[in-house]
Amino acid sequence: MDLLYYVIDAFTDIQFGGNPAGVVIYEDLNEVFMQKFAAEVRFSETAFIKKIDNKNFDIKFFTPTAQVDLCGHATIASFKALLDSQLIEDNNTYLMKTRAGTLSVEVNQSFIRMEQAEPKLGKIFNDYNCLSNLFNIDTNEIGDKTFNLVPQAASTGLWDIMLPIKTKEALYALNPDFKGLADYAKINNIGGFHAFTLDTEEGIGESRNFCPLYGIDEEAATGTSNGALTYYLFKNHVLNDFNKEYTFLQGYSMGRPSTIMTKLVNENNPRVIVGGNAVILTKGNLY
Repeated sequence: MDLLYYVIDAFTDIQFGGNPAGVVIYEDLNEVFMQKFAAEVRFSETAFIKKIDNKNFDIKFFTPTAQVDLCGHATIASFKALLDSQLIEDNNTYLMKTRAGTLSVEVNQSFIRMEQAEPKLGKIFNDYNCLSNLFNIDTNEIGDKTFNLVPQAASTGLWDIMLPIKTKEALYALNPDFKGLADYAKINNIGGFHAFTLDTEEGIGESRNFCPLYGIDEEAATGTSNGALTYYLFKNHVLNDFNKEYTFLQGYSMGRPSTIMTKLVNENNPRVIVGGNAVILTKGNLY
């Protein structure tokens, strides 16, 4: 077995920024090996890519503890790896088969944009005392100053709770009980928690993402979660424009600054596009 393996920082244009992902390009691997490898390298997600033909790719995503349906930053990393390995060409559109469905990916001047799965909103979470205890903040810090936003589950491929926080200072002060978050997520059938604030000098918002249920305490950049946040903000009348790129920041509290671009498309049946840059940190062979 001689496989091409990459470590790529996604949603950034500098090394050691963004969110690192492992990427393996393979022809014949089983999922038991994939899970063991993801657990060994311990990135928040590792992507395993199999070429179907020149336009179609099968991609599987694994955290250190489980397979997940979709991953935004690992998708961006995957197509950066495919471009580097000359399995795809720049300025073109491709399809990737995932457990969340078959989705389109556009590569344009090395900037990668991915279609998200069908956007959905779910349960509203009114248990502010419980949430504030889980994050060690005052209940008055949950919400926002203008739009009356509330904690609610949302998905563009993975279910997260969108957790509005009133100030950037309070967002940075979050001190989660990771065991408690994992238990809460499991009980409520969601993946993680996407805490965000609109109190930012740059872009639409800044966020922090926590997914300890899948072995990820915090991630520096999450494409699917910011895609879900875009749809959540659209449904709450914060964002109203289609075909306009919105900027979201993440990872600054971790020292890994990340920029995630999103866009609403198709007014009659809204979908979300998520895009970003990626930087190759290293590549080599897996034996």
